[in-house]
Amino acid sequence: MSEINNNTVIISGTNRVITRGITTKTISDSDWTQYIVPIMDPLWSTDKDRLQTFKFWDDGTTESYTCNKTKYVRNHTTGEYFWKDYIFDEPNISTAKDFVVKIREAFDAVLSVEIDDIDRRFKRVMRDETGLSLSRIKGWRDFFLATSDWTMLEDAPVTADEKLLWKDYRSRIRALPDAFESGIKVLAKVDLPIDPIVYKKHYQPHNAGVAYLASDAQFIQFPPDSDKTAVAGYQNTLDLIMHEYVMLALRFSRPAPLYNVPSSSHLTDPVEVLIAQIEEDQKKLDEAKAAAGM
Repeated sequence: MSEINNNTVIISGTNRVITRGITTKTISDSDWTQYIVPIMDPLWSTDKDRLQTFKFWDDGTTESYTCNKTKYVRNHTTGEYFWKDYIFDEPNISTAKDFVVKIREAFDAVLSVEIDDIDRRFKRVMRDETGLSLSRIKGWRDFFLATSDWTMLEDAPVTADEKLLWKDYRSRIRALPDAFESGIKVLAKVDLPIDPIVYKKHYQPHNAGVAYLASDAQFIQFPPDSDKTAVAGYQNTLDLIMHEYVMLALRFSRPAPLYNVPSSSHLTDPVEVLIAQIEEDQKKLDEAKAAAGM
C-alpha cells in the first residue's frame, strides 16, 4: 500500500468519512445524500449493495484501487436475507479514476459550502458580539496557534530563520491571555502581532533593517478606535481584516505537493470552537450586564 499523498482518495461508506489527499472529513447526512450518493449509485453503492471502503492510490508511477462492499443476499436454504461482505474489483482502473475525479469535485463542493457557512457565522459574530473577555482572547489564541501549527512540523517548508520567527509569533500569541490581570474580567483592547508571512511580504520590503515584531507598527490593536469608518457592514476596518484572515486560513493550501498534516480539521475545527466560545462568552457578558442594570 502506498503512502498517503495529495492523490489519495479513501472513502468509508459505513462512517461517511472521506479522505482527499491530506484532508479527512466526516460528511453530514444531508451532504452525503446531495453530493456523494449520486456519484456512487448505481455502480459503487446502492441500498442493497453498499460500499464499505474504497481506496485509491497514485504515487506518480502506479495507480491502483481496492473496494470492499457488502451485499444484501438471500440464503436459498433458509430463505433468510443477510449482509455478505465481498471484494469489488470489476471496474477497470480507468473507471475507478473517473469515479475518483467526481468524488474529489464533490468533496471540494462540500468543503466550499461549509466554508461559506462559517463565513456567514463569523461575519455575524464580528458584527453582533462585543467585549474582550478572557475566554474570547483564549479563543483567538487557540485559533492562531492551530492555524500556525504546520510551521512547527519537521518537514514544514520554512527555513531555520523563518521557523525562529514563527516561534516568536507563537510565543506572543500564547501570551495574549496574560493581558488579563487578576480581577479584570474584560479588556478594552488587545494587541495582536502580525505573522511572519505578513512581515516578510508587506512590512519588511518597506521597512528595511527593522527586526520582526521590533516596532509597534507590527501589532494590530483589536478592536480599533470606534470612530473608524465601517466597511461593508462591519463595525470597523479591523473586523474586516480579521474576517479576511480567518477565511484565508480556512482556504490555506499546503505549500508542497506531498506535505503531510496529521488531520483534516486543523483549520475548520478551531473556527467552530472560536465562534462557539465567543457566542457563549457574549451571552454571559450580556447576562451580567442585565443583572447589574447596565
